Amino acid sequence: MLNPYSQGWQNTGRSNSNSGRPSIFGALPFPSNATPTFFSFRFTSFSPTILNCNVIGPQSRPYFRIVTDNPMPGVTVFQNSNGQNIALIQWHRHPEVELRNVVARQRTSEMLSLSQDQSSRRMTVNDATFTFTPRENYIWLYSDGIQPELLGRISRGQSTVTLELTGEAIHLGILEPAVVATFLLQCGRNID
Repeated sequence: MLNPYSQGWQNTGRSNSNSGRPSIFGALPFPSNATPTFFSFRFTSFSPTILNCNVIGPQSRPYFRIVTDNPMPGVTVFQNSNGQNIALIQWHRHPEVELRNVVARQRTSEMLSLSQDQSSRRMTVNDATFTFTPRENYIWLYSDGIQPELLGRISRGQSTVTLELTGEAIHLGILEPAVVATFLLQCGRNID
């Protein structure tokens, strides 16, 4: 009979996927720092810039269409795949943004407020705060709190911008706000 509490307990020859490392949680698997699974949303078909483009999601499905100055000069409209307007940006001296039923009309500088040290931007949606932090070749999206959770990242290629979100981010309902935030961070216009 094996006594798991005895010092002389030996490996019984069973395969251990943890390469012999003991679990700090007893019988539970050893925690890993694996990169989360991301779902990609690509801003493509720039016409001629991101100010007029399409957002293609998983399985190459069209998710959003972004149109600037047509039919309303000085306005960017975000439409879902059903053609319904879900957000708009009015390009005044101090631009304003609104996401239907999610973010009330406010200045873009309020929706994406700059941190005191100007190293990141914060966004509050559905009573939760998120942080966009540029580092290396990405803008990283984290939940705000004592132990921030990685929720996504933004990258830019030659003719595309890619927003990658975790399943948790989508579950939290921040797909549309993250798309609008990505657009604002990548459009090249002054949002402050």
